Amino acid sequence: MHTIMRPETTRPAPPMRGVPTRALGYAGLAWALSYIPIHVYWALGGTSDPIGITGDQAHFGAANWGASVVILGAGLVSLSLTSGWGERLPGQLRRGVAWVGGLFGLAHWLLYTAYCSLRLAGVVAYPDDVDVTRHQLRGFDWANVAYFELWFGVMGVLLVLGARRHKALGAADSRLTPRERAGTAVSLGGVLVVLWGVFTFDPWLFAAVGPAVLGIGLLALVHRPREVGSSA
Repeated sequence: MHTIMRPETTRPAPPMRGVPTRALGYAGLAWALSYIPIHVYWALGGTSDPIGITGDQAHFGAANWGASVVILGAGLVSLSLTSGWGERLPGQLRRGVAWVGGLFGLAHWLLYTAYCSLRLAGVVAYPDDVDVTRHQLRGFDWANVAYFELWFGVMGVLLVLGARRHKALGAADSRLTPRERAGTAVSLGGVLVVLWGVFTFDPWLFAAVGPAVLGIGLLALVHRPREVGSSA
């Protein structure tokens, strides 16, 4: 009796230009971590009155705790694409999460930067029925253009670059079983729910529903079977 193992095929790695692969992963982690302190500060009750961050919004503290976890997750996904420990999960899943997060980050940066720029230029009027002043709203828009939204743009680029580099350099992906394909799809769905929950300040989505869906998907993936059959 002997076991037939799933083949580990590899392809020659083409020469890579630009940032070294490992440095790209650490750059993604470092950039992600740089955005956590301000969210922890707000989650603990801190305010930024000059830009209208007063902490009065419903679920504001919880949303910032959730954002901190999501940001850390983005950094770890970036690092997983360039580190050996990431191979515990399918490359399809890690690249999929990186693409979802990367495109979300880029879309967030483009849309909100455009909107804030239009308000600063006077093309879009500032609302009068809010609890903050026009001066605070302008300060918030400048902060978005100069830093907050810029973070989303750079993080998006780093995640997409990491996914592309992993695809170019890594060993050929093993063929997924139907269970693994379902687990990958469910995991990506959980990531989307978490992102939407943070985006909409809905703690029920980002703290309960999203992680539960993600956990169900990961259960089908953590112990990936290497054997595909046996013969006498």
